[in-house]
Order: sequence, then C-alpha cells, then structure tokens
Amino acid sequence: KVFGSGKSATRALDDVTLSVEPGGVLGVIGYSGAGKSTLIRLVNGLESPTSGSVLLNGTDIAGMKEKQLRAVRRDIGMIFQQFNLLKQKDVLSNVMLSLDISKSKLTRKEKEEKAIEALRLVNLEDQIHKYPSQLSGGQQQRVAIARALVLNPSVLLSDEATSALDPETTYQILNLLKDLNK
Repeated sequence: KVFGSGKSATRALDDVTLSVEPGGVLGVIGYSGAGKSTLIRLVNGLESPTSGSVLLNGTDIAGMKEKQLRAVRRDIGMIFQQFNLLKQKDVLSNVMLSLDISKSKLTRKEKEEKAIEALRLVNLEDQIHKYPSQLSGGQQQRVAIARALVLNPSVLLSDEATSALDPETTYQILNLLKDLNK
C-alpha cells in the first residue's frame, strides 16, 4: 500500500503475506507508524491495496465496488482502539446499532434478543440500560466487543483494542477475546 505519489509517496506496506486459518489468532506487533492499522484497513476493505490482493474467506476484496464490500463487511467484526460508542444511546442500543446498520430483517424484539446474548458473552447483560459515561473503560470496550460480535462474524479484527486500558483491564479483555475464540 502506497499513499501519495512521486517524491511525496509513502510506502505503508510492502510485500506482506499472511494467512489465518479458521479459529486461528494472529497478532501483528510493530512500532508506531509501521503499518499495523493500514493492514487492518486493507483486510476490512476500508483501504484498497495499491497492488496485490486481499483474500478474505477465499474471495479477493481488493478493488470490489462499495456495494459488494458492504456485504463482505457484514461478516467482519471490528473492534477499534477508541470504543466509538454513541454517548446518547444506552448499551443495548449501541450493540443493536450493528444490526440496524447491517439492514438486518430481524424484528426489534429479535434484535434486542441478539444484542442481549452478545452482551451476555461479554458479561454485561446487567448493564443494558446504562450509558457509556456510566461505564468504566473496560466495560465500554466490552460493549464495543459485543457490538462487533452481534452479527456473528467469521472474522474479528481488533486495532489496538486494549491500548487505552490499564494493565489489569487489558489482561481481562485479552482473556475475554481468548475465551470468545474458543
């Protein structure tokens, strides 16, 4: 992936090949500016590679039209460094947002049930009516994880999901992700 052109061109990624088997976990570490977030943005189709391919479940998503990419992204859960929760929505509504955006044909009751089940997976089913400002950083990140899981994606991407958390909460979140993978 190259950003810009000519003398101002920046090569963010060069000759990257990786593969993750179903159920597998891959961690990418590196210095700030090494291209980790760019790599994730290529995998979820938010960026297109300058050259090469991005195979997701056997399908090359590089160069796909936006409409096709939207369908592919429904199968990708994304956990961001910043929790990206909507402050004016309670926990349940924040998780249901993924179902609303995906144009799910579920009824409101079915969406609520799926959201509560995702919140149960991250041990927050008792917090459904609270707002993000009423939660700790770790709880907010667990809401973000539930929101990523509610669509039952085949791929879960995480971009420095624990960098804003204290060491103990980081440990808890990493263990939670490990348990969810099992």
